[in-house]
Amino acid sequence: MKNSFLKAFFTVLLVFSAVSSWAQEKVDMVIMTNGDIKEGKVTHIASDAISFVHQGEDLEYDIAKSDIQQIKFSSGRIEKFNAPAATNSGITTVNPAAGDSKNKVAILPFVIVSNDNTIQPDMFSVQVQNDCANILRDEAVHGVKVQDAMTTNALLARNNIDRNNVATMLPAELAKMLGVEYVLYGNAEVLNKGTTNYGSAGTTYKEKDKDDRSRKETKGSVFTSTSSSSLTTYDVKLDLKIFNNQGNNIYAESRHPFGIGIDAYHSGLKYMLKRCPFGPKYKR
Repeated sequence: MKNSFLKAFFTVLLVFSAVSSWAQEKVDMVIMTNGDIKEGKVTHIASDAISFVHQGEDLEYDIAKSDIQQIKFSSGRIEKFNAPAATNSGITTVNPAAGDSKNKVAILPFVIVSNDNTIQPDMFSVQVQNDCANILRDEAVHGVKVQDAMTTNALLARNNIDRNNVATMLPAELAKMLGVEYVLYGNAEVLNKGTTNYGSAGTTYKEKDKDDRSRKETKGSVFTSTSSSSLTTYDVKLDLKIFNNQGNNIYAESRHPFGIGIDAYHSGLKYMLKRCPFGPKYKR
C-alpha cells in the first residue's frame, strides 16, 4: 500500500514538473510591419534578414528585415527595425508619379435633382459626368488633362464614395485620392414643368367626275383627318465648382441654359466650360 502511494506521488510530481517546464518555456516574437506576429526562435541575424524557426517546427526560414517592425526576444529584450505600415486612414490613392497630377482634372459624378420619375439619377449622373469630361477634353487649353470618368469612378468606389456622400470628403482629400490637381463638382437640377398636348384637324373635298353640260350640281366626298402630339418641357439649372489640390475654390458658376428639352444641359455645360479657368474664353 505504501509503495503504491509513493509510486503515484512520484508520477504526479513528474507530470507537474513537465507541465511547469512547458509553461515556463518562452519564445521569440517577431512582429511584422503589416501587424502579423510570428512565434518561435530567432536563430541568426544577418545584415538584411533573420533566420527563424516557428514554434513546434524544425524548418528554418529567412525573413527580410524590411518586413519586420520589431523582435521581442524570450529574454525580454526588444530590437526595433521598421515602423508599422501606414494605413492612410483607409483611403486608397493612385500614388501618382511626381508631376503626373500637374494640370490634371477629375470630374466627379454629378448630383442630380429632379421631380421626374422617368429619370434614373444614377445613370443620368454618369451620363452628364461623361458629357462634361468629353466637352472639357475638347475645349481645354494650356495642357490641361482630363482624367477618364471610368478611372475616377473606380477610385471613388474603392473608397466607398459616390455622388451621395462625396460631400463628406474635403476637395484636397479627393484630389490626393484621385491623383489630380483639380476636382470639378457638378449639380444638375432637371425639373419637369409639365406636358402640353397639341391637336389639329384637316378637311379635304374630292369632287366626283361630272359632265358640266348635263349636271348643274356639284357632288363629292368630304375627308377629315386629325393628329395630336405632346411636348414635355423641362427647366434645367447647372452648378459647377472647381477646387485645386490645396482646397481653394477657383471657379463657381450657375446657369439656366437655353432650351426646354432634357438635353439642354449639354449646351449649358459647353457654355460654362469654355469660360472656366481651363477654357478658351476664360477672362483672367
